[in-house]
Amino acid sequence: MESTGVGVVVFLVLLFAPALSSVLKSIAFRNRAAGKAIIIRAKGTSDVRARKVRRPEKRGRRG
Repeated sequence: MESTGVGVVVFLVLLFAPALSSVLKSIAFRNRAAGKAIIIRAKGTSDVRARKVRRPEKRGRRG
């Protein structure tokens, strides 16, 4: 009797394996895309900070 239960579980795993594989690939793709987006945003903010070099302000004639 227990072998029937094991057979059903194996059957279900084999039945849903392609769909599960697709879901896992989708999740992996989203994780990679999110990681790339974080890197691109980080590079953008570091470039902005590098460009914001403080120059001495002009104070008119008092300078």
